[in-house]
Amino acid sequence: KPTHLLEYPGALLETVMLLLVLSCSLSLLQQPRPPLGLGLRPALLCGRRVAIVMAADEAAAQRAEQADRAAAALAQLPPGLYNRVSFQSGGMKQAYAEEECLVLWEALKACYPTEADALAAVDKNSMTVNPSMNSPSKITETHALLVERFGAGKASEIIMQNPGILTCTAAAVAAQSDDEILGVTALVAKVDENKGKARLLVLGGLLSLVSLAGTGLLARRRDLRARGVFRSSSEDEKLRRIRSN
Repeated sequence: KPTHLLEYPGALLETVMLLLVLSCSLSLLQQPRPPLGLGLRPALLCGRRVAIVMAADEAAAQRAEQADRAAAALAQLPPGLYNRVSFQSGGMKQAYAEEECLVLWEALKACYPTEADALAAVDKNSMTVNPSMNSPSKITETHALLVERFGAGKASEIIMQNPGILTCTAAAVAAQSDDEILGVTALVAKVDENKGKARLLVLGGLLSLVSLAGTGLLARRRDLRARGVFRSSSEDEKLRRIRSN
């Protein structure tokens, strides 16, 4: 029987191979670890960088395209019209809002005899060209319904006195009788005619409320003072003098 390690067949070769494997393992463990991500293959890292750059470029191109389209739409709108729509939305920027406003303006303008009449309608009710509140189908379909029921002349009179009817759906307007439509139109026109007087009445009412509130506070103050609950600084001084004597 073999009495020494070297006497085994192939023992020397196996020992050398084992020592080489241990040496390679130790050398790998002693090397510093690369930072996170650097262990990835260069081709993969390059692909990710390219994808990020391409996404950023695409987003910038979209923003530039939207800005160009918005400028083109604003150039076709009457001056100051879109500012009223933006004010109604609290200045919140919506994508393609200028183009949608232009579509609504074109649909609204087609319902009135002149562009000046359409502008007067927007002055009365700017929700007619607000994309958040209206749509082209509401304008065109409701106007067609009014023309069918009242004729072109009366329909034009209705939408000039009450432009807000063009923000309603045709189905909702169709459910109303002729008298109801004319009654609402007359009411809106009456309110619009007396808008200045209404503002004065509201202001007068507010001033009256303030005056009444002030009178009530003074009366309450006198009542509390009479019961000794509330005293002025001069009365407190008198009481201190009396108590000191």
